[in-house]
Amino acid sequence: MKKVIPILLIIIGILFLLTPFITEQIIKYYSKSIISEEVTNEIIKANNQNDQLEVEFDFSAIEDVDIKSIIKGSMNFNRKLVIGTILIPDLDINLPIMKGLSDANLMVGAATMKLDQSFGLGNFTLAGHYMKNKDLLFGSLMDIEIGDLVYISDGEKIYEYNIYDTVVVLDTAMEMLSDKKAGEKGKPIISLMTCYYSSKTGKRFFALGELVDEYPID
Repeated sequence: MKKVIPILLIIIGILFLLTPFITEQIIKYYSKSIISEEVTNEIIKANNQNDQLEVEFDFSAIEDVDIKSIIKGSMNFNRKLVIGTILIPDLDINLPIMKGLSDANLMVGAATMKLDQSFGLGNFTLAGHYMKNKDLLFGSLMDIEIGDLVYISDGEKIYEYNIYDTVVVLDTAMEMLSDKKAGEKGKPIISLMTCYYSSKTGKRFFALGELVDEYPID
């Protein structure tokens, strides 16, 4: 028995050390596979036309990534909630856009934050996990600069936004999601949000961009 305890402690220690690696690999598998091959523009268009799916908006899911949320997300992931893609060339961000705010959607890409938001209209809001690994999710979002371009697509059109501002606000600043923010610019905008280094800071980072063009994918 005395020999078993040290072995168990060693195994637990190894698993603890491997947890960040396992978490990153799961995220990478889901987000990269969707973008690279699994979801076509035709599937994305069909998903956008499907009004029968139940969509949740769980703001408590905007917490730091941990193995529990990743496992929960992988169990509940639904490809029918993929409604678009987001590309930020200067940050090497290329992710699916998911309908609804949940552990599953945030594990995969950028999640919409309002029920009735539409591509290219009003204030199109997206949330993404901050990651220490800048190659994953919104890990590099805080490196964005004024003038950087953001492209989102609904499988039919591409919407091009130019970043005009970045701000850090309290996590209670729900006005950042309002369409009134678009009214201030006099044109549609995009609001990209991530935790300011950690959800524990109680702050959120926003990158705001104004719509400058839209055109068919073809």
